[in-house]
Amino acid sequence: MNNKIHALRGFNLYFDQVTSVFKAIYETNDNISLDQLSTITGLNRAKASILLNFLADLGLSQKRTLKGTKLGKIVHTYDDFLQKDGTLWLIHYLQSTNEYLIIWNRVMNHLFNSDQVKREDLLALFEDLKDSLSDYTYKHHIGKEIRSILDAYTNQRLSKLNLLEIEDDHYTVHRNSDIPNLILLCAIILYRDKHYPGATAVDINELCTANNSPGSIFILDEHIIRSKIESLKNTGSINIESRGDLDQIRLREELNFEAILEEYYLE
Repeated sequence: MNNKIHALRGFNLYFDQVTSVFKAIYETNDNISLDQLSTITGLNRAKASILLNFLADLGLSQKRTLKGTKLGKIVHTYDDFLQKDGTLWLIHYLQSTNEYLIIWNRVMNHLFNSDQVKREDLLALFEDLKDSLSDYTYKHHIGKEIRSILDAYTNQRLSKLNLLEIEDDHYTVHRNSDIPNLILLCAIILYRDKHYPGATAVDINELCTANNSPGSIFILDEHIIRSKIESLKNTGSINIESRGDLDQIRLREELNFEAILEEYYLE
């Protein structure tokens, strides 16, 4: 099976630990070993390794090494404690659209069409995996990963995004949170680069409703996205083509994800 079942291995996503690992990578100029990282952060090797993999899945560090990335260097320069709203929205989008992280990916896409969910509802999303996993992995590891994801959005720093709220025996899904326009544009560029590399235009309806789209992952209604797209057009960041059968945004050729992210931070 070419998917990762347990990105967090049942641990809660404590951002003080994530930040500690993230800062250690970039403040040692890529010259650090796992043992040194464990010593600097005060985490055992296993936990430090899990958080390294978490950062690598986001693109904030390189896989199988302890070196940084271009994206990670930008984030470290402007938000080394990983606490700005835009950084948290970006982390949410990068993690949730990573199809290799099958639990996180399916759960977050499911929320778009839900008003409330229960843990057992989310576990049912993975019934198709029963035949390809051991009974223990299916019942134990998937359940633990779902629990860690729900905790991340209700008790840890991702709760600042206000996407989920615990209420009695279920979780209420909140729609239309206030996402910075430039972070939405970052997500649009990432979606374009992944699904239509080299394209200069993307269908607006697809951006609103498709699986792994900014609309689905950010849980935004279409009129909210269209309003934000109009605002981006007014700043000259994009153009809108809505004549005949066209209903799309057109991106300038020189527009790239890292430059827009840096523009967000410089605001």
